[in-house]
Amino acid sequence: MKCNDSLLYFFQELTFNLVDLISHIEYKDFVMDSLKLANQSLDQDSKICPDLLYSRLENMDEKDILTFMELDNETNPLVWSCIANYFVLVCYHSYQHSGEKYLPQTIESVDVETLEAYVSSYRQLLAENNQLVQQLSALDLEQVLKDPLIDNYFGELLQEIKLKQ
Repeated sequence: MKCNDSLLYFFQELTFNLVDLISHIEYKDFVMDSLKLANQSLDQDSKICPDLLYSRLENMDEKDILTFMELDNETNPLVWSCIANYFVLVCYHSYQHSGEKYLPQTIESVDVETLEAYVSSYRQLLAENNQLVQQLSALDLEQVLKDPLIDNYFGELLQEIKLKQ
């Protein structure tokens, strides 16, 4: 599966914009802390263990992103879909960089469909939410589109947004 740092940083920026759309403050705080941890893990010198990231996604005490996703009936499920898919991608990336051979089953199943699910969910959210469109249009879209993977998944959409500016 092709996934690079630029794409993950772009997804990260998009995902941070979704935190305000979470209804419950406890879930919102947990996701924000998890995204900050994910951000740190993307640094080249990161000492963050992939298992720590994974425990924020799915763990035994049920204080994790996937559990909150199931429990939260007020937040748009597309928001949770993007957050979960982003976090799965970051965990996958972190495990790949650590050289770990045995991955948790959720992470082992990451593939191009995970990327496509994120993109599809985010596009639907953009169609429903002008605030997200404004946040996206505030980015330096020229720079973002220079990355072939970002252009592949979001190029058409970003070009449309750029034309509307």
